[in-house]
Parts: sequence; C-alpha cells; structure tokens
Amino acid sequence: SAKKDWIDEMIKQFHASEKQVGGKVVRIKVFHGNSGEQLDDLKAGKIKPDIWSPGDESWLQMAAEHWQSVKQKKLFDGYSPLVNVPLVIAMWEPMAKAMGYPKPIGWQDIAKIAANPKGWASLGHPEWGKFRWGHTHPDANSGFLTIISEVYAILGKTEGITPDDLRKPEVMSFLKEAEGAVEHYGLSNVWMDDLMRAKGPAYLSATVQYENTIIFGNEKYGGKPFKLVAIYPKEGCFRTRHPTAVLTEDWITPEKQEAGKAFIAFLLSNDAQAKAMQMGLRPIAKDTVLSAPFDDAHGVIAKISDDKAFQVPDEGVLKRIRDLWEEVKVPATIVLILDRSGSMKGMPMENAKAGAVQFVRSMKPRDQLKIVVFHNEISVLSEMCFIRECGETAVSRLEGVFAEGGTALYDVIFANYKTLKEMKKNQPNRRYCMLILSDGQDTSSHIYRHDFTDSLPKGEDFDVPKIYTIAYGPEADKDLMAMIANKTNGRLFKSTPEEIVKTYKELSANF
Repeated sequence: SAKKDWIDEMIKQFHASEKQVGGKVVRIKVFHGNSGEQLDDLKAGKIKPDIWSPGDESWLQMAAEHWQSVKQKKLFDGYSPLVNVPLVIAMWEPMAKAMGYPKPIGWQDIAKIAANPKGWASLGHPEWGKFRWGHTHPDANSGFLTIISEVYAILGKTEGITPDDLRKPEVMSFLKEAEGAVEHYGLSNVWMDDLMRAKGPAYLSATVQYENTIIFGNEKYGGKPFKLVAIYPKEGCFRTRHPTAVLTEDWITPEKQEAGKAFIAFLLSNDAQAKAMQMGLRPIAKDTVLSAPFDDAHGVIAKISDDKAFQVPDEGVLKRIRDLWEEVKVPATIVLILDRSGSMKGMPMENAKAGAVQFVRSMKPRDQLKIVVFHNEISVLSEMCFIRECGETAVSRLEGVFAEGGTALYDVIFANYKTLKEMKKNQPNRRYCMLILSDGQDTSSHIYRHDFTDSLPKGEDFDVPKIYTIAYGPEADKDLMAMIANKTNGRLFKSTPEEIVKTYKELSANF
C-alpha cells in the first residue's frame, strides 16, 4: 500500500538523520498488517507495540474502550493524524459517465442500481449486464468504513449515529440492497484493484477504494482497459487519517515514548508530507497545494470539499454496526474439502485440520457447510447443514481425520461442484463457494484431467460458484489449482504447514 511504502521510506530517512534520545540513536522496527487483526492481537497480548498507527480513529477508539473497561487504564494519551485519504468509489470511467459523472453520484445511487434486476440496462446499457461491486471485508479498515458510510448515507447524516438509528427499517433495507450486490470481499485494497483490472468491467463495475489506490492503479495499468475514476459520494465519505499514537503501557519506557514522539514529528515534517503527496497520499496539512498525481490523468480531483466528511461514531455504535452487517450480508453455502492422502501425514495434516477448524468456527449461524475429505476415496464428514445446527459436530469430525492413501483430486471436485451448481440454481440468494486444500498431484481419480478441466466454467461466467484453492506445500499442483480458481473466478492461496492457519483466516474474509 502507499502508506506502507511511505512509512518504509520515511524510516530510512529517519535512520539516516541519526536522531538521538537520551544519548542513544533511535531505530524503528515496523510491522505492517491489517487494522482489525492488529487490534485483536493487541487485546490478546500477542503484540506489544510502542507506536500504533491503524487506518482510522475507529480502531483506536475500540482499543481505548477495551483498555479502559478491562484494564481500568488508558492505552494512550492522544494521537496525531498523518495523512488525509478519502475513501471513495472507484468506477470504470464509461460506467461512471452513464451514471452522470462528473456530476455528483452517491452511495444511494450505487445501491439503487445494484438492487435493480435490470442492472445497467436500466441506464441504457444492457450490454454491460448486471451491476456488480466489491469492497474489503469489515475486518479491513476500508471495509468497516464502507458499512458505516452506507449507514450514514441512508440516514442523511455525517455524524452522530445512535443505536436507535441502527434499528430503523430503512437502514436494514438499504444495507441489504447494497451488500446483496457485493461480488467480492477480501482483506486487501490493492488485491481488489488488481482483481478488478484483471477481470474487467464485466466482473466488477465498481469497488470502494482509497483514493491513493486508484492513483497507483491507473499509473500501474496505464488506464487499461479503461481508466478508473474516483467518485466522491455526494452524501459524504470518510477521510482516513491514519492516526498514530504512542502507547502508555508498562512495556514502553520513557525513552521509547520520547523516541516515538520524535518519529511522529518527523512524519509530520514538510519534507515527509511532500513525499506522502508524491506517493498519492493527501497531506494532513490543509493548506498544502496539491499537484500531480492529484489530477484527471490519475482519475482523481485535487480540490474536494471537507463539508461532508463522515465522522467515526462512538465505540458502542461501531460494535453494533459490525453486528448489523453480519445480519444483512448474503449468507454463504460452502463445501470444504480436505486432502487426507498419505503425503499429508504428521504436521501437514494436524495444521491443516487446525486451520479448517478455525475457519468453521469463524462461520456464522446462517451459513451452510458441507465437509468432505478424500484420499483415493471420497468421504463426507458432514452433510450440508446450517452452522447453527452442526458447527460443533463438524469441528469434532474434522479433529478425527488422519492421513493415508492416494489423491483423487479431480473426482472430489467434479462430484461436489456439480452438486453446488444445482444448489445455486435452486436457491440463488446465497454465496456459493468451494474451498479445497491439497498438497500434491492427482494419483487416483477415475475421470481424466482434461475431462475434469473441461467440466469447469470457462472463467467468463461470473454467476457460478467460486472455487478457492489452497496449494499446500512445495509438491502441490500449483498450476492446476490456479486454473481451477481462475475458471470459477475464485482465488488461489499458496500455503505451508507453518502458514496454513493464517491462510484460512485470510480466506474467511471472502465471505
């Protein structure tokens, strides 16, 4: 991300300055990550940072509330915002123009066309098909802010959401419309941008993006197949300011606190802020005169109004908004397939089971799950059922799996994908996916490889169940797993026994 690149560059320059505190040269060690995961790790004591800089103030608010309610003390005394990045809607320029661009377009306009069964035909473009859009999962900063933005938009507010507001029928209805058309979630804005540009306008009409991601993507891809333009929603949008706080916990010495403040002051210096602008991040100083890349060539507008900047709600409302999203999002129907062939013996099998168990426990009561394991034969561990009815039973069955035999990879996907397609046809208003982990080549299938691959979609039909593949370890058939994912517009994950639990956690952010 642009913030990561900027911070990394600033650390190099800060180190070159040989800044000293208490007669010691200051050195910064940085760990980049997802704001939501960092909050969870901070609360669990898995990380003990001296400085924390999440994507926006909401994460600091939730952390501060946790510290106050659980530990009865402050986590930090204050914070300093570093940059001022709008969270906007990225849309292909021809499609944006069909919606009236450069005239103002809003969140409600997006929800309206998303909910219209005629899709782009309602605006005179039947050749563009259905309106599809995407945003990151609410575990990611931009995804969480997207849900809050949708709530603000239907309420006609820019601040002051209350718990009573969240109970209004129009809020629930609007969220269902907007979230019902989401084609893809994920944890990375850059990945979402790359996916959108790789698949083209037929796959995603729009995504919610940080302004700097649009700038970077247009530069990277040369505006192909079309330029993406930033739509600054007329109801308002968030300015993600990347607040940075020096923590006041016991592990932080007075010297470290002073060093942290010195580094933050360096990030706010004129030279550091100028570098941020060059990298597509709006400086926090409002009197800064913006120049390239803040121009039409990069799909953005230099001068935007701060009159309709959404404010982060209080911590109690933030929790309720996350719960509300869980209630309105499209539920998932998932077939989870696990390779139990002989090559999986030992740590690979045990860690793969641990990751799968974590994935099942992350699913929601309305989600449906079927679990299949295979070697040279295929066994159904748990028939398709709602998580609220069979989640713990499924976990128990998974924990008893052991490795032996060959690998009937083609057969297990062929049989279960056919069933999944039939389910989607009969009950379309769910998110249908298959997840498959395998560590090797097919050795035992009855169906031939080419017959199997020919049975899959061609990658051009977007209304099919997606297959997410995990190529597990060095011997996995990565090319085949990539082909399977691409043909169904899913995604390939490459993993190892050491990383598989983390991989499953990232995978769960797609639902």
